[in-house]
Amino acid sequence: MAESKKPEQIKREGSQVTLTITVPAKEVSQAFKEIKSQALKEVKISGFRPGKAPEGLAESKLNEEALAQDLFQEVVPLAYARVVSQEKLKPIIPPQITVKEYGQDKDLVFEATTAEAPKVTLGDYKKSVSKLKGSSLVGPNGKPLSDKGEVTAAQVLEALRTTVKIDVPHILVDYEVQRMLSSLIDQVRSLGMTIEQYLTSQGKKAEDLQKEYHEIAERNLKDEFILREIGDTEGVKVAEKEITDAIEAAPDEKTKATLGEERGRVYLEDVLRKRKVIENLLKLTGKKS
Repeated sequence: MAESKKPEQIKREGSQVTLTITVPAKEVSQAFKEIKSQALKEVKISGFRPGKAPEGLAESKLNEEALAQDLFQEVVPLAYARVVSQEKLKPIIPPQITVKEYGQDKDLVFEATTAEAPKVTLGDYKKSVSKLKGSSLVGPNGKPLSDKGEVTAAQVLEALRTTVKIDVPHILVDYEVQRMLSSLIDQVRSLGMTIEQYLTSQGKKAEDLQKEYHEIAERNLKDEFILREIGDTEGVKVAEKEITDAIEAAPDEKTKATLGEERGRVYLEDVLRKRKVIENLLKLTGKKS
């Protein structure tokens, strides 16, 4: 398999990382030869069994662009993975790949842009949260029903976003927006609607939805990384029994089975940990959990 050279460049912009990776021409040619050989075995030509047609005739049926795409899918992920390992990077999203140079008997050069977890500078977040005041409930007469309202989790998160320093890279926000849009499209299709029909029913344009999702994604990502950093700083743990109890509380057996899998348990641990962090922060405001 192709082996990548050391990246010609590692460019960082905050937690966004762009790698320029070169795969030597010799390895590229060998990989292409193997892919082409396999493709020739699968060519279907009338009057010949697969793989038995004359080579020249079979080659004329090959799609060079498709072969190149197969080559990229074979070589690029392996080269990228090796560089990530060599440079001890910790990407949290799949890379965006751009092929910069490719040709017969030439090196394959591509850029891979990804993101690591952004740096979080907490500052005096406890002081910021402890100063929060709850909003009193207002009665029918317009007067407060109590002298002191309770601080909400939403207020805590807003205070954290204001106090904590964190720069979420655009590529990470864009990735989250695409994930949210894909989920929405699946939901809309399940209702027998197109995304255009959905937007019309909501009185929105595509660019309005994109902007709305961008704001939501950026806010959610900030909350995620801030709560994770506070959890690490404060040593917040989730016991195995807490995860098991949460699984048992699921509404049906299918959900229990899904949450019982490794991926489901990791998800539950993350949710429960963030809940604990928020509960601890609410205690700073005098609210009992």
